[in-house]
Amino acid sequence: MDGRRAARPGERVLTYHETTGGSVTACRDGSVVVAEVQGVLWHVPRDGGTARQLTHWSLEATRPALSPDGERLALCGYRGGAFHLWAMRTDGREPRQLTDGPWDDRGAAWSPDGTRIAFSSERGGDAVTGSSFGLWTLEADSGRLDRLTGGDFEDYDAVWWPDGCSLVCVRAVHRPGGGNDGGLRLVRVPAAGGPAQVVRTVTEGRLLCPSVSPGGRIAYLHLSGTGDSSSQPPTGAALMVDGYVVTADEDLAAAPPCWLDEDRLLYVADGRIRVRTLAEPSVTDVPFTARTTVPRPRWRPRTRALGSPAPDPVRGIHLPALSPDGRQVAFAALNALWLLPVDGAPRRLLQGEPVHYVQMPAWAPDGRSLLYCTDRDGLTAVHRLGLEDGEDRLLAGGGRLHPALSPDGSRLACHDVVGNLLLRDVASGRERVIARPLATDGPPGAPTWSPGGRYLAFCDRNRLNHRFREGYHLIRVVDTRTGAEKRHLPAAHQSLSDRVAAGPVWSPDGRWMALVAESVLWLLPVRADGTPTGPARQLTDEPADHPSWSGDGHTLLYLSCGRLRLMSPGSAPGGARTLAAGPPVRPRPATRREKLRIHAGQLWDGTGAAPRHDVDILVSGDRITAVEPHRTRRPGHRTVDASGRTVVPGLFDSHTHPYNAVYGARQGLTALAYGITTTVCLGGPLYEAVRLRESAATGHGLGPRQLACAELIDGSRTAYSMGRAHRTRAGVTRTLQRAAALDVDFVKTYVRAPGEVMAQAAEAAHRMGVPCGSHLCSPGRAAGQDLTTHLQATQRLPHGHATTPLGHIHQDLVQQYADGTFALVVTPFTAQVLLGADPGLADDPRVGRLMPPWDVAAVRAHARAEPTAPQLHALAVEMADYRRLTARGAVLAVGTDAPLVPVGLSLHLALRALHAHGFSVAEALHCATSVPARLFGLDGDVGTVQAGRIADLTVVNGDPFTDVATLVDTPLVVRAGVVHRQSDLTAVHGDRDHPSPRDTTWLDVAHGLRRGSCCDTGGG
Repeated sequence: MDGRRAARPGERVLTYHETTGGSVTACRDGSVVVAEVQGVLWHVPRDGGTARQLTHWSLEATRPALSPDGERLALCGYRGGAFHLWAMRTDGREPRQLTDGPWDDRGAAWSPDGTRIAFSSERGGDAVTGSSFGLWTLEADSGRLDRLTGGDFEDYDAVWWPDGCSLVCVRAVHRPGGGNDGGLRLVRVPAAGGPAQVVRTVTEGRLLCPSVSPGGRIAYLHLSGTGDSSSQPPTGAALMVDGYVVTADEDLAAAPPCWLDEDRLLYVADGRIRVRTLAEPSVTDVPFTARTTVPRPRWRPRTRALGSPAPDPVRGIHLPALSPDGRQVAFAALNALWLLPVDGAPRRLLQGEPVHYVQMPAWAPDGRSLLYCTDRDGLTAVHRLGLEDGEDRLLAGGGRLHPALSPDGSRLACHDVVGNLLLRDVASGRERVIARPLATDGPPGAPTWSPGGRYLAFCDRNRLNHRFREGYHLIRVVDTRTGAEKRHLPAAHQSLSDRVAAGPVWSPDGRWMALVAESVLWLLPVRADGTPTGPARQLTDEPADHPSWSGDGHTLLYLSCGRLRLMSPGSAPGGARTLAAGPPVRPRPATRREKLRIHAGQLWDGTGAAPRHDVDILVSGDRITAVEPHRTRRPGHRTVDASGRTVVPGLFDSHTHPYNAVYGARQGLTALAYGITTTVCLGGPLYEAVRLRESAATGHGLGPRQLACAELIDGSRTAYSMGRAHRTRAGVTRTLQRAAALDVDFVKTYVRAPGEVMAQAAEAAHRMGVPCGSHLCSPGRAAGQDLTTHLQATQRLPHGHATTPLGHIHQDLVQQYADGTFALVVTPFTAQVLLGADPGLADDPRVGRLMPPWDVAAVRAHARAEPTAPQLHALAVEMADYRRLTARGAVLAVGTDAPLVPVGLSLHLALRALHAHGFSVAEALHCATSVPARLFGLDGDVGTVQAGRIADLTVVNGDPFTDVATLVDTPLVVRAGVVHRQSDLTAVHGDRDHPSPRDTTWLDVAHGLRRGSCCDTGGG
């Protein structure tokens, strides 16, 4: 492909002069230089000039390596959803895939004689127990594979010793609790096998990207000051040769240096391709110009129904459960529990108060009572509701979810807030932990009992290696008598779809488990102990979620695109029927006839105009009717006195996730109390996300307006409980059908979704009239997506294309966002350190009364820790990146990733950080008001304070334009014309003291809930 061709209609030309995270390689004489820029390989003239494109974006080529004769390139590509080795001519012709399969093959290094390619791979491992990255070699002609290393370590970044008899690589030793030490050693491994020799060791930071000269000198990178958190940026980066610092003053890319001869190194720093002479220190740049085309985002906002008087059908039917007699379905919707006879109309069984959250209905084995969870006692707890007498009894409190009674009703299985599987004797209340979670990125799936009551099965996620956190959603079966357990996949390298809606659910006769994979329903034959006895049988062609059995095992219930469906497990695909009566109609809030006058001492309306003073905002129902100079009397209007305060448009948090299973209603209450009137879900369990949107819209749930997003659309591996795993295009298509049927507001792909899936998701989103995005600027923009949900978070590459290891961006990254048609939701995780600069924030009643106890502990711990110089430097670097982007016209909206960081408060810390580093107060506020409203197609209704807009207003007790610190003080907020006072919200739970789980502290719980997440800030 020639990147110099003219752009076609609907395309834009991007011109690169720098590379943020690219690798570079060359022949010894420098006659062939190949550079990676934003996931594409380019041929660069040896003296600089116009580059020629060698690979298509969909290959996602990285780490090119030239053969010794300069005729061939070996590289790593991600096409198809796994990392594999490819080879091609140096002019880009004759591309050929060299390895395949479900395992990752990363890195490529030619042997000195050109006959073998060394690489790092998990090959030879087990899909259930995982594997380690070891060194392998591939014979270039025959394709023969040989393993060199393997053990309790990860070996990667291999390079050959000049004699071809050994290799040098980074070795990262496993830690007992998972993960690795970051890579503190370089080791030398015999090519014929044998023990490794340590050639270089450091005590902190990490080593990467070794390269060996013709004479045996070892160049490598040392990143220092990385701390214990994998997401904490290093404080320094040095290019080393044989233990000596060559340069530590440049912004080094995480890419191997290339020896041109014994005295010259080709490498990437400060975004430039450079040649450094070692003997007489000198540096020259190799300038280049690379042009490529990308599509312009094509989505057009659909017509929204905000404030529409027309009733809508309820789509958010959540966690349906078929009764033991097969005659009724219990489910949650509109913050209520419902009973639906299979041939009748739905009946509301229990309505939750808007300040509490009702969820997780589960039938008692005799069908005479229903278990459910609610947080009305402060933390999620299991209750039992008698269907005959209406008695409501607490079974297990203090943070208990996913209830399941044993077949004889004597024992309760459930999870606690950190995902431990608990077994509780119902009569005595005695409780014990029988399994701890494998994954820490969300609770495991709901437990299901074997018919005899001996075994419990549930969905958890393994980890396929200790270098990256992704793995498969698998079935764990625990023996409740002995504590022994087994783990299974429904098929080789086949993940269950997710940990929320995919089961497994044990059949009443114990012979089958119903589960969801590739977004369809399957039956897996099992023995009495849950061990599979054969291949799974596909039951549906249509999308399926949330399976449950009747007590006789003759009927299966599942959800398909918002419809409740019943089928016999013996029927052929397509034999299901939809329940005769549909779900309830979603009511609209009763029309409020009261008219409001908000008297603002100062109004910043978000339109770009300067603040106005002494203004009346007139509201009728949920809409603003006028914004006028203050008058003493406004007959017919009830006055809200904000005459000594500032009014701004209701705030947006443009990146959140619904963790209501654990947080209950606290998540929405806390956000609203901090002045947030709209939250954007950027990934969550589909039916729950839609349920929350509907509850907020109808007043059944108290909190911000909520935009819904389905699960994170991922590849065959995934990380989060709401990550939806796929290894087939048909599976992705079904997942997108679900999202369209439930009318989501955003479509998100996650880091293991390959480029073709990202493009498929973008096309589907644009047909829905909603935007699509991911973590990856490349290949996200080339795939037709509209935005990224972070500047830099979890990537599929070790460092990605967005920032360098030190956190800086360069011109190629800026080009992705510069014209404003490809947007960025920023999530300033580094701003969390500002808590230590204003410790009084931790004493706010919104912290102590509204946040759950683990977040209270985390906020107070951060508040006690004064920001360190490295933390403040990391914050300044991140903010400088945002300033540089906005200076080039980038569109930035502010999000937080809450509740992975504390809800509500984190948005204000982000706004403070922006202002402290060069953004005016108005510029920062636009990122949390008018910009996200426009980005998500809501600017006709919210984001500004104007006549005709919905009355979403945040009242600030002070003047943030003279003291930005006052912005966090929001004594009241108006959401859709309804006034909510902070004092009323904080009174919901009061000063309840919740004891921490046995043998731990709430601070430990906070660390556990965030460990391994993409925004783990460490410390605290």
